[in-house]
Amino acid sequence: MIWRQALVIGLSVFAAVIVELTLLSRLGLPGATPDIVIVTVVAIALAMGPVQGATAGFAAGVLVDLAPPGDTLLGVNAIVYLAIGFVTGFVIDPRDRTVPVVIGIVGLSAAAATLATAALDTLLGSSRVSWEQMPGMVLTSALYAVVMAPLIVPAIAWVVRRATPEVSVISG
Repeated sequence: MIWRQALVIGLSVFAAVIVELTLLSRLGLPGATPDIVIVTVVAIALAMGPVQGATAGFAAGVLVDLAPPGDTLLGVNAIVYLAIGFVTGFVIDPRDRTVPVVIGIVGLSAAAATLATAALDTLLGSSRVSWEQMPGMVLTSALYAVVMAPLIVPAIAWVVRRATPEVSVISG
């Protein structure tokens, strides 16, 4: 049922945004803030497919754009997360999803999100992007995502299997 899929996506994305904005942003870790939202979007895309991944990405991006301290232009995160959600759900055949591949996809997706958000902000005229710091931000974003992936991806896959048995889940 589509309402169960929407409920899983909505609750997962909402929880990830709340945890990132209230807890992870206050940790004071070096480099980028750990992006649990993009890890959740990728986990949903891998568990449910490209359309649900894009839906989760758009919803997550809108929430992140609207939530304070909102330092990007409205819609930038929504576009970036939508694209990443669709591509990660579409790009790899479910039979080829081994644990290292899934963790690599999560790390690359986090790095791509950081870089794409900065690029779009710059193209749209924002002066907040410091390109001198971008290599460190991209690297730390990917590393934090790789650390969170073994916890979040299986948890999302388990929830999807339990709540939406009509969705085929083959995930690492």
